[in-house]
Amino acid sequence: MTADTASPLLEVRGLGRHYPGVVALDDLDLSANAGEVHALVGANGAGKSTLMNLLSGTEQPSAGEMLIDGVPVRFANPAMAQRQGIAAVHQEFSLVPQLSIARNVFLGREPQRGFHTVDRDRLMEQTRALLTRFGLDLDPEAEVASLSVADQQIVEIARALSLDARILILDEPTAVLALAEQDALFGIVRRLRNDGILVLYVSHHLNEVLAIADRLTILRDGRKIATRKADGMTVDQIAELMIGRSAERTKPVDDVRPDEATEAVVVDYSAGGIKSRITLRAGEITGLAGLVGAGRTTFAKALAGHGSATASVEMSVELTGAAGAEHRSAARRPSMDGIVYLTEDRKHDGVFASLDIISNATASVLPSLGIGPFRRRRRERAVSSAMLERLQLVASSLDTSIVKLSGGNQQKVLIARALLSEPRILVCDEPTRGVDIGAKAEIHTVLRDLAKTGVTVLVISSEIEELQALAHRIVVMHERRFVDEMSASEADETRILVAASGGAEKVKDHDHE
Repeated sequence: MTADTASPLLEVRGLGRHYPGVVALDDLDLSANAGEVHALVGANGAGKSTLMNLLSGTEQPSAGEMLIDGVPVRFANPAMAQRQGIAAVHQEFSLVPQLSIARNVFLGREPQRGFHTVDRDRLMEQTRALLTRFGLDLDPEAEVASLSVADQQIVEIARALSLDARILILDEPTAVLALAEQDALFGIVRRLRNDGILVLYVSHHLNEVLAIADRLTILRDGRKIATRKADGMTVDQIAELMIGRSAERTKPVDDVRPDEATEAVVVDYSAGGIKSRITLRAGEITGLAGLVGAGRTTFAKALAGHGSATASVEMSVELTGAAGAEHRSAARRPSMDGIVYLTEDRKHDGVFASLDIISNATASVLPSLGIGPFRRRRRERAVSSAMLERLQLVASSLDTSIVKLSGGNQQKVLIARALLSEPRILVCDEPTRGVDIGAKAEIHTVLRDLAKTGVTVLVISSEIEELQALAHRIVVMHERRFVDEMSASEADETRILVAASGGAEKVKDHDHE
């Protein structure tokens, strides 16, 4: 039977989830079938995360019902959802790095032998059979810490499938994957679909959704707007349904290079003995492209003076132009240089999970807002609310805990914190990861406006299309070295990918012996 004629495996009727003062999900109807990839799309705060939490048993609905094979179900916890065949793979992995793949896949459910010891042979055999069944090419004995991010994600998927999952929820599954790794993931997803599994695919990447989904459901403000076949839909049509109006696409920047006499930062960089150079100019947005593992984040952290990065590299920085010449080493504190780093890992390095939105936004400027050791909460609220309004934050109250926000709105708070620091150089590492198409355009506008004021902006992004639209100039990194550079008008996806893969015919030589 096709996805259109089969009885739904999953059905929700009138589903709602209400919090004090907030309706996160309202009167939602949805049906999805076995052997289908069903995408869930919507802007940040549309209700996708809430729906996933209800389906996986993390939260309970305030209204409505959920049915599996036509039978009503209600989950008091994730274990109950798992027993009904629902498993979720989230953006943030929950693996134990020191354990093997097999131990992670069956953690807490390992086959036992006498005296309650793990039957290692059976454990490896069961893991190998599971991986083989779904075409997952990994060694069960390998330690998770030794795996790439893409392979760690496969382990997460294998663990979900080990629960005999019939419904697999994938939350932003390509957020940290390179293009080749995305293709491999798509192959796995299609295989799962062909094996009769319902895959609920949650992503902000609309081109990706159209490439992998059979059908898609669009959410807006906690309500279902439409369910459509993916075939025949366009990115613009989906975006318009998501935000309720025609999406304002980010247009490429004018290919205008700041005058050579303008203030510039020349960075001589060495990682693992490999030397190269990059120049960043005031008033210019420089995009840094490269594959996962190329060393972009290590460079960005070293530039900002993060100790964990500077311990493994050598760097000298020369400031030239209007302000004269100035040298520094990477060991100098970033605050002394006006360099602000916006992390790619907001969960571990960005948000203060125990604090509210205001405290997170003003964390970097508290001394300037207080009186001596005393905080001025009213002043903090005024300063943060103005910036967050500019970024169009969606939140019921600025006193809300930041962990109650969607990932995209958490990112807006971190951007507000960075901008309140009034940076001289702003280093943005994947600034729009997990952000919807409307919010992405807003963030791009903020970065462009910042550059127009003379701030030096460096943007790291795994999305070539984003760099082409946002940056004045793109520098490509491969194996800890800057290997190519091009202006916005010269930017070509093929050229970028070839250079990032180390296959450029002529590598730009910035080496210094």
